[in-house]
Formats: sequence, structure tokens, C-alpha cells
Amino acid sequence: MKKLFCFVLSLAAFILQAQAAPIADDGKTFLENFYQEGTECFFDKEFVKKHLTKKALAYLHENYLYDDDSGDGLATWLFYQEGEWDLGECKDILVEKVRANTYKVLYRSKFNKDVYEFPIQLTLVKVGKDWKIDSMEPGEGRLIPSNPGITDGSEWSIESLKYTAKVNADKTISFTAMTEGQELDFRLTPNRSKKNEYVLGEEPNADGFNPFSETPRAKLIDEEGYKLLCLYDQKGLLQNVLDGNTIISAVDDAKDKWGAQLQGRYTAANGEPVIIEWNSVTVAGKEAPYEHLLFNDCVTRVINITGDNRLKGKWEAALSLDGITLYEVEEDEYGMFHRKGRKEVLKWARNDFPRFNFANSFLLNDGQFRRLKKSTLRIMRNSILAQNGYRFQSKDLQDYFSKWSWYHPISSNNDVKPNLLQQLNIELIQAEEARPDADRFVTEE
Repeated sequence: MKKLFCFVLSLAAFILQAQAAPIADDGKTFLENFYQEGTECFFDKEFVKKHLTKKALAYLHENYLYDDDSGDGLATWLFYQEGEWDLGECKDILVEKVRANTYKVLYRSKFNKDVYEFPIQLTLVKVGKDWKIDSMEPGEGRLIPSNPGITDGSEWSIESLKYTAKVNADKTISFTAMTEGQELDFRLTPNRSKKNEYVLGEEPNADGFNPFSETPRAKLIDEEGYKLLCLYDQKGLLQNVLDGNTIISAVDDAKDKWGAQLQGRYTAANGEPVIIEWNSVTVAGKEAPYEHLLFNDCVTRVINITGDNRLKGKWEAALSLDGITLYEVEEDEYGMFHRKGRKEVLKWARNDFPRFNFANSFLLNDGQFRRLKKSTLRIMRNSILAQNGYRFQSKDLQDYFSKWSWYHPISSNNDVKPNLLQQLNIELIQAEEARPDADRFVTEE
């Protein structure tokens, strides 16, 4: 009886031990060894013969470029190249079982300071005692930045300013810019409960000024090719956006954006055609160059037209719903511009092209739209939707956009999906529309 009892205990212990011990996955082990071996050698005929079936080899020949018939070109598919891009040395290889004899392999390589991931699904087959790769289905590779988000030393532009970010030891981020000899700064503190969100506050022990004191919440958007820092007020309205992707100077970026808002075909009050392009103004067929005039590196909205046409001189440009009003100005000894009294009203002259098309082309973080009347802002905001084919319920909006040949409403508004840039511009305009009139500076007549 005692022997039987001991036998039962021994059997129970064996069963428990067997249950606790991991069951080896030969297919997973094979792939781990296969990839490790592959990173250390070229793919000669013996390697191909040992690891790939004729079915897999035929697939590779049909779908991927080869250096020669030896199999060396398998590296193009397996490890360090895709589309003839050198993706660096192997970082690690992750093998995950999908179902019986089918595995997903994620190959990760070092690409500069970043990591490149390339997934492929493989089906294995047993040939005698050995595993071989029988079929394969590559996925889509992607590049993963080593330091996603706000990095130390990164630059972020808004209007004519460019802020530099400094990541502190406590993971807070300080932003600093200079304008007219005045330091501007603020600090972001990560929101631990919400990814890519921050609390915006004062920079401790700094002499600078925080221009965004009314926007306590910040959100990082890093998608669709954009890297943007969106600043929201207490009500959740988007007030400002800093652009982390601008590769030119903030001043040049601001000039380009303002120039884009001036471009178009117009008709003067006397009936003369006026064409404003990037660097020229043509009046009644006479072209003359112009330049943007700055004050302390800020866009003043004043252009200096030189050359032989009747608009030669310095003009302040003010946008309006129907076009542009030019005010002749003179410069004082301090570099400030003052209106002289003469003005030119230019009316938009294109029925086939949206008046506010620029709101679909770039981010409105130069702030020029803030000088428009709220009635014009409403049209500008809805023009973004109209260019996506939105069918308006408000009769005045439907009547307004229906008179333009470029407007083509679609059958269902459910199919209207503004892209990220358009959506952010809509939110910026909405926030400006919500501001009290007493807090706004409007130049539109």
C-alpha cells in the first residue's frame, strides 16, 4: 500500500512537471535559427536547398529581384533591403505563431537612428525530420522614429517665430523663442493619463513672456506627414498650432503663406484686370515685381510694388470676402507704416476657383485670417466643406456656394471627410468666430 501511495505521488509530480514545462515549438525554433543563420551568411544554393521548398523558391523568383540564380538576392526579401533601399543591419527578429505551421516574422533593422520593421507571414512544411519554408506573404514595411514626439532641439514655427524645444531631465519640455529683443517661453508637462497630451504653463524662474497663457492644454499630432503641437483653451477650442515640420525659416514660411493668400485674378474698380502672383502684380497687362516688407522680422502685410504699372508703390493688403483692398502707405522713421488715404478695391474674378482655396493648402497658423469679419470667417470655414462637396442645410450657404462653378455637392454628407489640415483649419476659424468682438482686431471693411 505504501509503495502504491508513493507511486501515485510520483506520477502526480510527473504530470504536474509535464504540465508546467513549456512545449517546444519546432517551427518557431526553426524560423528563429533560419533568420539568425541568414543574417550571418549569403544565400548560396546549399542554404536554399536546405531551407526552402520549390514552391517558396518559385514564389520568390516571380515576385522579387535576384542578383543571380544562386539565391544571394534573397537578402532583398528577407533582411536588409526592400525596394532596393538599404535598411541597415539586423536589430532583432520576432517570431509569432499564427496557426498550425504558420508564423508571422517581424524583422527589425537599424536604419540610421531609427528602426525599420518588415513583417512576413510564413507557412512551414515538414520534409522528413526537417522543416522548410513552403509559402510566404510579405507585409508592408514601416519606419519607426527612434524619438517620436517632441525631441530635444526640435524647432516649431508659428507666424514669423520659431521656437526651440528643450527636453528637461524631469521629462518636461521648455520652448523658447526671441522677438524684438523679448524672450518668449513656456513649458509643457506630460499628461500621464493621456498619450501625447500636455499641460501648458509658465517656464519656472524665467524672465520671458508666455504668449500662450490662455491655452493650458496642448496635444501633439504626429500623423499624415504632419508633426503639430495644437494648443487649446479652457473651453477646448483650438487657438494656435505650432508646426514641427517646417524646413525653411519661420520668416520665409510666413511670407510664403501670406503671398499665397494674395494670389489670384481680380478686377479693379475701373474694370482693369489685376493678377497677383508669387512675386509680381500685373495690371492691365503690365507686370511689375513686388516684395514683402517686414518689421522686426514679422510680416506687415505691406508689399512694395516696383516697375511700370499704376500700382507702383507701397500698399497694405487687407483680405475680404469679395477680394482684396489695397491701402497706399508710407513708412515713418521708426519703420512703421501708415495709410495715406488712397485705396484700390480688387474684386475676386474667378468663378471656377474658390476664393479661400488657400485654407485647403496650408495650415492657417500665420493668424492673418483673424483680421476678417465673422461673416467672412463663416464663409471661409464652410468653403473648406464646400470643396469636399458638402450639401448645406442653411439656405444662405447653399445659395452662396451654388453660384460658383467649382462647387459640386455630393449625394450624402456622410461621405464628406476633410483631411487633417482642413479639419484643423476649420477648428482654428471656429475658435476665432467664438471670440468676443471686443477682443478682435478686424481690418476688413
